[in-house]
Amino acid sequence: MKNKIPIFLITHDRPYLLPKVLDRLIKFTNLDEFEIWILDNASKASTKKIISAYTEKYKFINVFTQEFNQISIIQNSIVSKLKRDLYIKIDDDILVTKNWHDSFINVYQRNNKDISIGSVIIPINGFGWVPFLEIMNLKEEFKSKFNGIELIQGCTEPAVWNNPKVCEFIWGKCLSLDKTAQSFLDIQNNDYTDLLVPHRYSIGAIIFAHKFWEKMGGWNVDENFNKRLNIFKFLSKTNKFIARIRIKEEQRRAQEIIRVLTKINVSALGIEEERLFRFSMENGLKQYVTTEGIVYHFSFHPVEEYLMRKIYLEINY
Repeated sequence: MKNKIPIFLITHDRPYLLPKVLDRLIKFTNLDEFEIWILDNASKASTKKIISAYTEKYKFINVFTQEFNQISIIQNSIVSKLKRDLYIKIDDDILVTKNWHDSFINVYQRNNKDISIGSVIIPINGFGWVPFLEIMNLKEEFKSKFNGIELIQGCTEPAVWNNPKVCEFIWGKCLSLDKTAQSFLDIQNNDYTDLLVPHRYSIGAIIFAHKFWEKMGGWNVDENFNKRLNIFKFLSKTNKFIARIRIKEEQRRAQEIIRVLTKINVSALGIEEERLFRFSMENGLKQYVTTEGIVYHFSFHPVEEYLMRKIYLEINY
């Protein structure tokens, strides 16, 4: 097992997507070379039930659990524990395709002299949406339908971040996931390209090396978290003391209020990406995205509710 490459699936509160994500991950992952880890990032009860069901049926799935919702900390903890050469990390809204991990490995190996992180084309992504439209010959149709919307690349600046109609259009071209993935590769006829990402990249599906992680000092943690944690521990201790005085085993409602007030389960989003990009630039390292592979990201938060109503049931998983 030590020679296998870990695949980290980070989950917190997407029980409606997690089974679909896991089904495809299990189906399309070579378990002789890779191992699946669910990183249970303080998930809700509904998500924990799904994790329990899958781990009961699929004994090869590993689980790493954390009490608080802190994305950077759970990643740092599992990397410190495993100490493998390479890791692939995906979020719980990433739908993989056939041979998906091979393209991650290949982009890393081709560029390992100066790579920080590698990824593949993701249609709902501030960088990947442009090459996806270009390769699939959809660029002119897009321009005709969305007159005035620029096909720019970035992190949160492009329309694919917050325009529901744009995301619906792109998803409409991806609904049969496996056929779309095959067409995407066939069109290129083995003439793949490793593209440089010159801006902050959304890291929902990436490959990175242990050496890079060490050099970077781990994934960036919210500097205010430890302060909130100390307050949380103090108030929790006080709550338990009051419970003993009242001869009660616990005061769940009070404990939940403490969690809300201290924002202990609020994970600062984007700080890992910002640190990653800044560190890469400062150290002459590069972020690469290869057209050799494709995976699907459901949506960014601003359009997720819209796509749940319009697209979710139409996706051919």
